[in-house]
Amino acid sequence: GVTRNALLLEPWSSCFLSRCVWLLAMSLARSKGLSPDKLSCDPAYFELEKVGGAFNPMAESQRENGIQQRVLPENVYTAAIVAWLNNESASEAAIGAAFFTAPPVALTIFLQVTLTYYLQVGVKDYDGDLEAVCLTDHRMLLYTGLSAFVGLSLGNLYTILEAHNWLQMFGSCERHEELMLQKYLLKPTPQAPTGTGKEESGKEESSVYPDCVDEAMDGVARSMEGGLGEAMGTDDVRGVCRPQSGITPCARASFYAFLLLPWAAVTVGVLFAGSGSVLRSGNRFDLVLNCVAAIFVLELGEVTYALLLPRTIKNSTAGLPPLNRVGSEGGAVASALRKYGTLFFFWIVIAATAVVDVPLYYFWCNCRLSASRAGAC
Repeated sequence: GVTRNALLLEPWSSCFLSRCVWLLAMSLARSKGLSPDKLSCDPAYFELEKVGGAFNPMAESQRENGIQQRVLPENVYTAAIVAWLNNESASEAAIGAAFFTAPPVALTIFLQVTLTYYLQVGVKDYDGDLEAVCLTDHRMLLYTGLSAFVGLSLGNLYTILEAHNWLQMFGSCERHEELMLQKYLLKPTPQAPTGTGKEESGKEESSVYPDCVDEAMDGVARSMEGGLGEAMGTDDVRGVCRPQSGITPCARASFYAFLLLPWAAVTVGVLFAGSGSVLRSGNRFDLVLNCVAAIFVLELGEVTYALLLPRTIKNSTAGLPPLNRVGSEGGAVASALRKYGTLFFFWIVIAATAVVDVPLYYFWCNCRLSASRAGAC
């Protein structure tokens, strides 16, 4: 009886829903000043108008955002860099850092160093369910957990490299300058500029770019002379975003000393101690939990970024456009590394993970309880 009633109610419910949709469409039509009797699903009543020409999504992205992008990651360390550069003067940058970015960065470093230290001590003393030897009954799970954790740790180191590459796009200036970017259209020309700043008459021509970016723009000119114009079609136009401001040597050194280097040191420490907690797990369940716990220590920078920084600072970091390298800028070696690094990125990551896995596995799994090595293990 229940099945029969359900079958009888199904057509009624479909008609009821259709009626509701029709009434909603009629009300919207009257609000727009349309006559209900002219409404129809016939395509003859609609006309599509093209907006621009057809485009390839990848080519359009390269045109708008450029190629060989250098993007600043989003976490508490990089937010401190952007917050410093966004100020008009060094005094304003110092005050803003003291009140907004320095405390979250210091707290993040303290939390990561503390958790890494006790993680290392716990593995050394076999705390909890940790064992003196590696889990040998489930080697596939052991290798999988170790490789996943090592891969994420290497990804964190790669993020630090991205921040380094982003900073290298900026020239050096004597005084603090507010962060300014400039977009260019890289178009191949019959006679590419040489970047010498001299006319044929021998008189020096004043540069249209600040001193901080003259060298970078000369690199663009050299890359175009090196064959980029021939590789690109005459109608091929690509976006290039470059810094228009510079970074003082003191600010650059502070970024590395107080942000990037502590970030890298903590990552390496968590990689070493976390791999021990994964390999020395007493059972399968603890292996997964230890892997997740070690990853949490790695990602504390993102947690404090989302929790402790105001929305205005986070928006300034998230809204930055990518900076770009072009052609053979930086030399043939750098150009080849960028090219083949992009083509074989997956295999490079797999190979690097395997290379790091081997010494970590043999260190934690070959330690014995002898008096000579008990301290090292």
